[in-house]
Amino acid sequence: MSSTPPKPVRERIIDLAHRWFLDGRRIDMQQLARESGIGRATLYRWWGSREVVIGEVVWRIIAEAIGRVEARDARLSDDPAGRFVRNFGTLAETVRTFEPLTRFVAEDPEYGLRVLTSGYSVVQGRMIDWVASRLTDLPDLDPRIEVRDLAYSIVRVGEAFVWSDIITGDPPQSGKATAMVELLVSAASGRR
Repeated sequence: MSSTPPKPVRERIIDLAHRWFLDGRRIDMQQLARESGIGRATLYRWWGSREVVIGEVVWRIIAEAIGRVEARDARLSDDPAGRFVRNFGTLAETVRTFEPLTRFVAEDPEYGLRVLTSGYSVVQGRMIDWVASRLTDLPDLDPRIEVRDLAYSIVRVGEAFVWSDIITGDPPQSGKATAMVELLVSAASGRR
C-alpha cells in the first residue's frame, strides 16, 4: 500500500465489503471498485490486495465482538487475569460460531486461514495488539516476560484450537483454547 484513502472513503468501501461478507457474497476487487466509484488500480494502491480488504472486514467483525464481550463482562470481576481469560474464551467461541466467518473459511480453508491467522494478516496483528493491551493491565505479570511474545503465544494457541478442524482435522475446541490461555496467563502471573 503506497497510500491510504481518506477516512470517509475508506469507511464506505469497508462498509460495502462488510455487507457483502455478511451476505456470503464474494469480495471481488473489480466490483468493489466499480460500486465504490473508484478505479481498481486505486483500490489496489490503497489496500494492496483483496486479502487485506477481507482482513479489514474480518477485523471489524472481531472488534465489534470484543466490544460486546468486554462490555458484558466489565462488572463481573475485579480479577483482571480472570476477566481476560473469560473474555478470550467467549471471543473464541463467538468467532468460531459466527456463521459468515465459518462459511468463509469452509469455502477455501487455505485462503481463509491465511486471512485469519497469517503473520502478514491485519487480523492476527490486531489480535496480538488487543491481547498485549489486556496483558499490560495485569498487575502481577512477571516483569521478565515480554508482553508481545506472550500475546503472540496466546493468539497462536487460540488459533490452533479454534480452527483445529481446518488445521488438523480435529473438532474446533474453544474450551481447550481458553484452558491453554489460562495456563499461560497463570504461569506468567506466577499463579502456578
